[in-house]
Amino acid sequence: MAALVLDFRSPLPDRLYWDASFLVHAVYPPGRYHRECYGFLERLSTSPTVSYLSVLALDEAIFALLQLKISEEQPERGFWEIYRANPGAIQPYFGELRRLVDRLSSDPRIRVVGLESTSLLIGLDFMERYSLLPRDALHLSIMARYNIDSIVTTDEDFWPVDTLRIFTCNPRLLARR
Repeated sequence: MAALVLDFRSPLPDRLYWDASFLVHAVYPPGRYHRECYGFLERLSTSPTVSYLSVLALDEAIFALLQLKISEEQPERGFWEIYRANPGAIQPYFGELRRLVDRLSSDPRIRVVGLESTSLLIGLDFMERYSLLPRDALHLSIMARYNIDSIVTTDEDFWPVDTLRIFTCNPRLLARR
């Protein structure tokens, strides 16, 4: 058995966890799924759904956005090459990233949540049960703590989790329905 895969037009749940991949695509216009994710974000903004965003997902999204922005500016070199040669290369993006975090943190429909001391132990159980990598298992442990069974993501890694409802626009995931 696997997760229930739903498209962005499906009825919304009461509580929804945001994966970093969704957030990155929603706020990064050149992203492959930007239009779809931004549209879903707009839909959420007028719904009664309470969204949960972990500091873990925010960390992932901020790092991905830094990589994308720097690669946009210097496509001939990789992020790590640029950063190692000049750590200050990330400085121009802090204002934009801070505005994003402030906007998300102040939205009354979004709960920014953290990890608990037991998150890793619970995550290890999820890793073993579903053959997940640690970061995805930690997301599941946060979801379990808040009794959330719905996630919005463009990531296929959550598909084996038979207790999840996955909201996505990723055609490969949607084809698995």
